[in-house]
Amino acid sequence: MSQPVQLFCWHFMAYPYLADNFDETEPTGWVTVPNRLWDRDKARGLYQEYIDQLSYGDQLGFDGMVLNEHHQNIYGLMPSPNMIAAALTQTTTRGKIVVLGNLLPLHMNPLRVAEEYAMLDNMSNGRIIAGLAPGSGPETFNYDVPSAPTREQFWEAVDLVTSAWSKDGPFRHEGRWYPLRYVNTWPRPVQVPHPPVWVPGSRSKSTMVEVAKRGFAFFLSSRSHGEETARSQREFAQAIESTGDRYQPFRMGILLSVYVGETDEQAKRESREGIWYFLKNCLKGHLRRTGRQLTFGPGIPYVPPKDFRALLQHSKPDSKLLGDADSWEELEKSNSIIVGSAETVYRRLSQLIEESQVGNLLIQFHLGNMKQDLVRKSMKRFIEEVAPRLREESKAMFAERYGRELEHPRALVGVGAGK
Repeated sequence: MSQPVQLFCWHFMAYPYLADNFDETEPTGWVTVPNRLWDRDKARGLYQEYIDQLSYGDQLGFDGMVLNEHHQNIYGLMPSPNMIAAALTQTTTRGKIVVLGNLLPLHMNPLRVAEEYAMLDNMSNGRIIAGLAPGSGPETFNYDVPSAPTREQFWEAVDLVTSAWSKDGPFRHEGRWYPLRYVNTWPRPVQVPHPPVWVPGSRSKSTMVEVAKRGFAFFLSSRSHGEETARSQREFAQAIESTGDRYQPFRMGILLSVYVGETDEQAKRESREGIWYFLKNCLKGHLRRTGRQLTFGPGIPYVPPKDFRALLQHSKPDSKLLGDADSWEELEKSNSIIVGSAETVYRRLSQLIEESQVGNLLIQFHLGNMKQDLVRKSMKRFIEEVAPRLREESKAMFAERYGRELEHPRALVGVGAGK
């Protein structure tokens, strides 16, 4: 059994109505960005517009739609992605609904997350992929959650959630962080033993090891892809092999952004405003050196001591981040935002799949304040002119390299789990 690369449509739901001088007047777009900038009149119907874009992706034939959780910023207006997922269960019919993911240390009791995902799995007839994440620097500031203990707290919560889905209740959970007398989830998920679990992480080896031990999929939460992405894939493959299993491409996913135009020049012309709004405004305070950066700080995000040496070896404090890009040439080097004709986008994504050996591409089509007609035009051109070639090519490549590993049903995202 083999299958092609899985192509997901990811929406961050950015706030698109900032003034033209935002970058000059505000130090950051995260955490402390003043909510007086929210324009109630302009924002009416914004969520519906974004939900409609994702529903359109389902109609076009994407393999799924991706949501995520962010708090108090202009980058992503989904403090509760489960609410958007619930809407999508009613407006989509075929694609997976990926919530990547619920930030467990920010929720008082993980059972609430287990219950909501179980509801969503029933509402979608078994189409949920459950992302579970510890949260990053901004969320630590938002909720005043100490960063250092969140990893231990997170993995206990993960095991509690998956046990609540798969074990008969009621049962006791004797945990340090969540001691519970009764674990007895109603409803139970449609998928058996539970929905597929994806865990996002940076390049932390300890995270990869924990993900591998539990048989989950790993999402590399990096905005740039090159040799470091291939190195992360090899490290995750080693972590899987240490458990006695074998790596196959659907155990890992990566994020990138795409705009497809009729020609390279047209694509750049149409997408320029949305992309630079995203780079200069939405990434200010996160992946930009300019401004007040609230994604990183002393002890935030928490890095285990054994991973800290590797972080120092591979980080360059004076290097440009994605939001510092000033030209198309710099964007192309990052391999994060791919803009061009269908042929150009196909060629670059084909090379990325070949080099990274990753089977889940989570693609952002809406960037910043990009107009809806442009987003839909790019999505349609991608699914009609790029996706067929990627699927055909990747299916053959994955079958040749991972044929034996792909024979196991658990290897495929969401396959073999439903009743």
